[in-house]
Amino acid sequence: MTVGWLLAVSVVAGIAWSQSWRGSLTEESVVRYDATAGREAWQGVAPATLTQFTFNADDLSVTRFEVRVASDAFDSGNRFRDRNARLVTFESEAFPEIVFTSRRLVAGAEGGLAPGDVREVTVEGALSLHGVERVIEVPLRVSRPEEETLRVEGGFDVSLEAYGMRAPSILIRTVDDEVRVSLDLTVRLEAR
Repeated sequence: MTVGWLLAVSVVAGIAWSQSWRGSLTEESVVRYDATAGREAWQGVAPATLTQFTFNADDLSVTRFEVRVASDAFDSGNRFRDRNARLVTFESEAFPEIVFTSRRLVAGAEGGLAPGDVREVTVEGALSLHGVERVIEVPLRVSRPEEETLRVEGGFDVSLEAYGMRAPSILIRTVDDEVRVSLDLTVRLEAR
């Protein structure tokens, strides 16, 4: 009877263990910003890194992650604009990283996420940008196209002024205060 009980506990523990994952981002994972100045619009793109990640396939509510982006890594396809953004807006030498640290899922966290599932969730977290940290809520679309892959897509608006950032001028136009930030992340899942 003791051997049977130990075997059952081992099987259950093995199943629970296989549902907990850690992960790393693929090279295609990026953070984008969409900015405007008058009628001109452009997008800057930077690679993202995942420095913390916890995911349980049976319980999304325990999901936690931290995404980091180097503030001097954004590429809009215009070297002058990018240099101006690094020097004037991001002040990259003083504030080299932009960090979003999730705290909790505030909506859509009920249940798990099996392969093939798609879920709309809202994550509360801290955004550290330009030396200012603010708690924000980010709506995300989370999908699991395969057993070992998780996709995270979504975004939020940032006020440059709220983070103490200066809007650069392009010729005679000033960049609009509101900038859209988008996450496009693919996580390779690894069983714990």
